[in-house]
Amino acid sequence: MADGLTANADHIFGVWVNQSFEDSGHYVFHLLQGGLGMPDRDDYIDPSPRMAVLRAQYQSHIAAILKQGGFADSERRAGRILALEIRMARAHAPDADAADVFKQNNPWKRGDFDVKAPGMDWDAYFTSAGVAGQPEFIVWQPSALTGTSALVGGESIDLWKDYLRFHLIEHYASVLPKAVATEDFAFYGTILSGAQQMPDRSKGAITATNGALGQAVGQLYTQRYFPPEAKAKAQAMVADLITAYRSRIANLTWMSAETKKKARAKLDALTIGVGYPDTWIDYSALEVVRGDAIGNMRRAEAFNRLHNLAKLRQPADPAEWRIDPQAVGAVIVFSPNAEFFTAGILQPPYFDSQGDAASNYGSAGAGIAHEISHSFDELGNIYDSQGRLGRWWTTEDSAKYRAAAARLVTQFDGYCPFSDLCVHGTQVLNENIADLAGLLVAHDAYVLSLQARPTS
Repeated sequence: MADGLTANADHIFGVWVNQSFEDSGHYVFHLLQGGLGMPDRDDYIDPSPRMAVLRAQYQSHIAAILKQGGFADSERRAGRILALEIRMARAHAPDADAADVFKQNNPWKRGDFDVKAPGMDWDAYFTSAGVAGQPEFIVWQPSALTGTSALVGGESIDLWKDYLRFHLIEHYASVLPKAVATEDFAFYGTILSGAQQMPDRSKGAITATNGALGQAVGQLYTQRYFPPEAKAKAQAMVADLITAYRSRIANLTWMSAETKKKARAKLDALTIGVGYPDTWIDYSALEVVRGDAIGNMRRAEAFNRLHNLAKLRQPADPAEWRIDPQAVGAVIVFSPNAEFFTAGILQPPYFDSQGDAASNYGSAGAGIAHEISHSFDELGNIYDSQGRLGRWWTTEDSAKYRAAAARLVTQFDGYCPFSDLCVHGTQVLNENIADLAGLLVAHDAYVLSLQARPTS
């Protein structure tokens, strides 16, 4: 159950190596609820007719996969696997809890597992996972860990073998014979996502290569599409944005002097990665064999697993990139206090190192400033300058913030793109505030970039 652990939930638990919520200077091993083949807990326990149909379709998919694997009596086995996953889902925490990070912060010592979650052979599990010597873990959803461990101890070994067989084949569907990949797409692509046609195999190959060798591909991409001078130009823009934020924080009317001091400390400590990392992952130990797709995937997973486990023996690196440079995107990481903007997104017309500064600041600059604002809003309020969990606004600050935000909620409640459909201002509040803050700060930063030159 722990062999080949990945950062997703393909196994009975999802796992993740990251800083703890209260000590951002060190990495710990996080365990999350997982092990379900359908995306959502409610897919298993919602009594509605629509979900009953979906569960029947999923059971048929399990049977088809087992049949592809050469296992007899696949229909009966599929029914038992689905019943097991339904019992697992009942132990899972509701999705609403995922929005409350304080509920996810559950430090367990190694000895707690035998007492709080009996049923699993935890010594064997942690040894297989490569973390036998770890003294402390973070358990995100204790009910799932306790409930699933009880099922491990209470259900037959033959049922668990069938469950693991199905999920193993499912995990490698993309590199198994075409019939397996086709069946996988029929359920996950068509039934769950509505797609009618399988993606071209070349796109699948690109996705697989990015997944296995993300930063190696990123090096090639940035050499061609994001040279050092582009990175320097983007970094200069970020420096102007930080200066503009420092000035705006000083002039905020809803923050107390005490909170402003903490906000400035958080801004000073904020790590912003632009384009690509300064240090690349060394993939020289990863063996890639032409013609061995499944072997390459397994070796890449093992390499990335060991790469992540090695972090447990090192101090936390706030500059560790959490996204591949060639991806078109950005990511904000509250713990540690860091944000990353890829070379893939810093491309024309969004950002052009040879282009007009006003265009760059008004587009990419506003987008970066939008993300920075989240470090100081209701989302960022629960993480301090070092990425440790803990609210840093005063009660009075919160009241003033919400009073000002209420006016924006009212404004957006009045926007009705259709006569019978209006915007829900509360639902879009955080993003609207970030959009407005991003534009205002980007304009301030652009004026700074002119260095007092006229804006003609």
